Amino acid sequence: MKTIEIRKNLKEKFRQQNIDEVDVDFIIASVLNISHTELNLVDEISAEQIEKINEIASIRLTGKPLDKILGYKYFYGLKFEVNEYVLSPRQETEILVETALKYIKQENYKSVLDLCTGSGCLAVCIKRKTDAEVTATDVSLKALNVAKTNAYKNNANIKFVRSNMFEKIEGKFDLIVSNPPYIASDELKDLDDEVRLFDPLLALDGGELGLKFYNIIHDNAKKHLNDNGMLIMEIGDEQFDLINNLFNDFRLIETVKDYQGINRFVVFKK
Repeated sequence: MKTIEIRKNLKEKFRQQNIDEVDVDFIIASVLNISHTELNLVDEISAEQIEKINEIASIRLTGKPLDKILGYKYFYGLKFEVNEYVLSPRQETEILVETALKYIKQENYKSVLDLCTGSGCLAVCIKRKTDAEVTATDVSLKALNVAKTNAYKNNANIKFVRSNMFEKIEGKFDLIVSNPPYIASDELKDLDDEVRLFDPLLALDGGELGLKFYNIIHDNAKKHLNDNGMLIMEIGDEQFDLINNLFNDFRLIETVKDYQGINRFVVFKK
């Protein structure tokens, strides 16, 4: 069957169900084991490949996110395994990586702690791009196993610690990074189905006002930061004022916006 035909037919089905039709290209490319940008170079698709493509497309049409179907997600140019135990990395979180790399280079930082590592995407990207020693933690053993797999597959030497936030963390670091759960508990029911039904609640629920984990970070960060140390965090849509007030005993160095112009990342100095 002609590639152009199956793409056209599937994209029409995706449009009818308000699912991003670009996923069709990623599905076909994954089955053909090529980049989606190379699809125009493929004229024909075999019957066996079409069967697999239709199988994946059918699951996607039920609402299950593509990365959870395929079992991986690309983030900052690297491939990360994802499953029901970890939050799928968001493209906007690449800005957190960029911000961290900027300050690691600028301040010549040598040690980094990644709190709530999940898939390990922050820790792995930072380790791959710097010579800093990176420690990554998560309370979930299943999430840590995913992160360890991603570190191994991406050739990143990271120290992993199973810890409820700072509970089992020893020593001090030049930089602490974190993308903690920040959705307020009473707002979880309003999340898109693709997030609410397929991402782990543990990685989403930030307690009352979404501040549960920021309070823990605030109360513990100083004793785990070196004298010139920094703290970089991702925050929720309308949390900047709350976070800034909470961390009023730190020095706010920078606020970084996401691709929608929302204050999404904060940089504090001890």
